[in-house]
Amino acid sequence: MRTRTSFLALAMVAALAIAGCGDDNNDNDNPPTGPTRTTTTSPQPPTVTPTPIDEPTVTPTEGGVDETPTPTPTSTATEQVCEGTALTATVTSLAGSDLDTGWTGIAHDSVATREAKVTTNLDCPDGVTCTVDGSALVGTTFGSPLPLSSGGVSSCVINQFREGITGTYNCESGCAESSVKLLSKVYLVVDQNKPCPPCVGDPTPNDGVKGGTCDGGKTPGAACDVGGISDLFQNAGGAPPDAGSTSNDCEPNGSPVGNLNIDLNPLTTGTVSVDANVGCLNSTFGATCYCPGQVQPNSCINPNGVCPASGFCENNPPIGVCSGQPFRQCFLTSAPTADCEDLSPGAGTCESQLQPCFGTTISRTGECGTQQGVLASIFCIPATQAAAINTVAGLPGPGAALIPASQVRTPR
Repeated sequence: MRTRTSFLALAMVAALAIAGCGDDNNDNDNPPTGPTRTTTTSPQPPTVTPTPIDEPTVTPTEGGVDETPTPTPTSTATEQVCEGTALTATVTSLAGSDLDTGWTGIAHDSVATREAKVTTNLDCPDGVTCTVDGSALVGTTFGSPLPLSSGGVSSCVINQFREGITGTYNCESGCAESSVKLLSKVYLVVDQNKPCPPCVGDPTPNDGVKGGTCDGGKTPGAACDVGGISDLFQNAGGAPPDAGSTSNDCEPNGSPVGNLNIDLNPLTTGTVSVDANVGCLNSTFGATCYCPGQVQPNSCINPNGVCPASGFCENNPPIGVCSGQPFRQCFLTSAPTADCEDLSPGAGTCESQLQPCFGTTISRTGECGTQQGVLASIFCIPATQAAAINTVAGLPGPGAALIPASQVRTPR
């Protein structure tokens, strides 16, 4: 019997989001200073009546990020609810993700690829509570290349598991907690319409059949199987119709501008919160920002470094984005279509937008569920070797992700 359910155990696109704005620092194992994170179980979907599990309180080690959560979920179930004691779980990212990268806010509200898949093992000795065994994933690629663009700067990110996934999962509630460590390779790209070489014409993603061809990149014209889809670029003007469909068969040209170690620890269906340390604006107070090397918490100029409850820098001058292609920035002083529709069909008109910001506390809440759920994580992103990426996104800086996900688990 196969049961489709949500499962946070895999890194999913969170990793993607992270890498989203770049990387180059293999010293990312040095944790940020001073966050306090608490993981709690989120409410269950209305159609499910799960037995709650005990979620841990994550207490940071010195520096605050390199801690490894060791949740010990329990259940009051009196009989086995898993499909067996040894399972295989295939996790698939869904549409509707939200990726916020860096302290400037310019690279917030991006998206991860949907249809990205990862398979791992679950060991469930009591038929209810499982441990995640992702040791076989080390060195493998998660999903397909992730296309990202913001503020006129585009990048293509390739993610790999640098360590095995560990954690726990409850078959009855769909609640989960895991530690995912990734290596993200970031490529600086000129073409905003297709940051990653698309796989054009493949009708079915992840079916093992290379039914498409690579449009550009290192192997133009090569056969490819789509491994993930970014809806943000899927219908970008001036690009092929499958511009958001990417494949590991279609790698970008050139060399990465950085290799980033990113830790999703925890990646959870509960809540994770960190102290953004607004006081880091003034070193006189001795406060450091959340991430090593981060110079300020956000771009809000009045009051200094304080993000209003709205989540936007209300007193900053607005920025311009194209209505049809929000990844494309425009000048509000220009004609409405000059930097948008006139340059890229489908980009629309230039619209005013307030700049998003991280507040004093950065918090994200996931969702348990046996049909589908949401994975949440907060992490640090080091600087890249590309000044354009660092300046636009605000790196080093924090990242936050909410990733809808579903899962199929089967006995093995």
